[in-house]
Amino acid sequence: MYRVFLVEDEQLIRIGIKELIQWEEYGFKFVGEAADGELAWPLIQKEKPDIVITDIRMPFMDGLSLSRLIKKELPDTLIIILSGYDDFNYAKKAIEIGVSQYLLKPLSKDQLVEVLLDLKKKKDKLQQSEQYRNQFSKEVQEYLSSSRRSLFDLLVSGKTPIPQILERAEIIGINLTAMTYNLVLLMLEEDLLHSNYTASSATIQDQIEQIFAGEPNIIPFGAGIELTAFLIQSDDDSIEQTTQRCAQALEQLCHSAEQAPQWTVVTGNPVPRLSSIPECYRLARKKLYRTLTYPTSSPQTHTQTKSVLDFNLNDLDASKMDQQIIRKFLTNGVLEDAEAFTEDYFNSIGSTGLNSTLFRHYVLLNIQFTVNAFWDGLSLEGHTPGGLPQLQQKLETAISSLPNMQQYVVELFQETIRYRDSVVTDRYREMMAKVLDYIEENYSDPEIGLNKVARVANVSATHFSTIFSQQTGKTFVEYLTETRMKNARELLRCTGKSSSEIARAVGYNDPHYFSFLFKKVNGLSPRDYRNGKGEK
Repeated sequence: MYRVFLVEDEQLIRIGIKELIQWEEYGFKFVGEAADGELAWPLIQKEKPDIVITDIRMPFMDGLSLSRLIKKELPDTLIIILSGYDDFNYAKKAIEIGVSQYLLKPLSKDQLVEVLLDLKKKKDKLQQSEQYRNQFSKEVQEYLSSSRRSLFDLLVSGKTPIPQILERAEIIGINLTAMTYNLVLLMLEEDLLHSNYTASSATIQDQIEQIFAGEPNIIPFGAGIELTAFLIQSDDDSIEQTTQRCAQALEQLCHSAEQAPQWTVVTGNPVPRLSSIPECYRLARKKLYRTLTYPTSSPQTHTQTKSVLDFNLNDLDASKMDQQIIRKFLTNGVLEDAEAFTEDYFNSIGSTGLNSTLFRHYVLLNIQFTVNAFWDGLSLEGHTPGGLPQLQQKLETAISSLPNMQQYVVELFQETIRYRDSVVTDRYREMMAKVLDYIEENYSDPEIGLNKVARVANVSATHFSTIFSQQTGKTFVEYLTETRMKNARELLRCTGKSSSEIARAVGYNDPHYFSFLFKKVNGLSPRDYRNGKGEK
């Protein structure tokens, strides 16, 4: 119902308008009244009516002055001016202000109702257009987000021809032409196994698009659930400056976030062509995990090597063997980074100490205990690491030499990451089963949306959007629309309900929008579908 507010200094006229019209019968709700513009204005600000009916000549503040205030603060509010004077100047000023109707007194109830219903139609059309725009905007945003993730995967895989990548980028409105490229990576360290994304993480991700909206040379890509990549495009002279500007903006954003999660920002090395992006990405990820592993030192800094004869346990830096370092990698790392991480981990300890069989035994036990604890932490019934028995058979030979030990640890980390991913995938399956059941039971709710369903999944909307697309191959809006259309088709064929009733039954308050969407999805209007047109 549209809300109506009345401003009239003559009490009898005010009472007559208020009481003679059956407001709700015509789709309106009478929400307030006042005797002049000065009294009316604070009430109008509070009630925010859809339509204001006001006399033009009133003490303290007249109707034109009030109309100016309304149009400035509440531009969508429609205004009906009532005037006892057929004065062209008044009418001209009302038009300039943006008043919808200028009516002369006296007027009958039927005249006023006719004008109100005419304005109601205009409001309905505006609301319908706004609904179309909002729905279309949601679809576009989800489509772009999903398409950008796919494009980035192609870009860093190194397996897709550059012309094909450029064609895909052009379709979603991204220009990848530049003299020089670089990458900036942002890792928000979240424990995907035991905690949900924090509100702060979601806020950071939501603000990223806003921050770089005016930066055509900095393109954000969702590179994973916990990782965001930024493609930097520039010329040779300014690539470093643009890269640093991006990194500094991200650091400032993360620093300013309330209860900020642990985060890491790293920059890659500039490359001269798109085909070199995969190598740039590989090195940036390696740098990322070095930074995650050794946050207090430069990635290039390693323990100084000593002579084997000088080896002394007291000279070792115990912080380099902190179990938390390994756990961080097992939580956030990817399979292809296991070898580089292991190499950096051993280099940080120093080859001198590792040349000792006794010390290798100690280091290996420390790693094994950490991995075992990580496995136990996953603790999903029915899951065991598939390659564990074969790995355990190699444990004795692993201690025999440094190369054997390093190869064993690489395989151990890889098997653990495979195990982690299988557990996470199954947990996502459980979450998705719950979500899909919820959609099936609640698709008829007009208020159902990405944010609402994300709350059911107990994760942030950004996180949920990524998982949903990965698990179903569709955006949330696409899936919801398909579910609604499937049920609409069934109702059209199996019941005698009208199109308007079916629209409401599948979650659309506006039957016009339902018909528009039905034809867009099915290629036929609801009426033609019910009549069997288009069937072979």
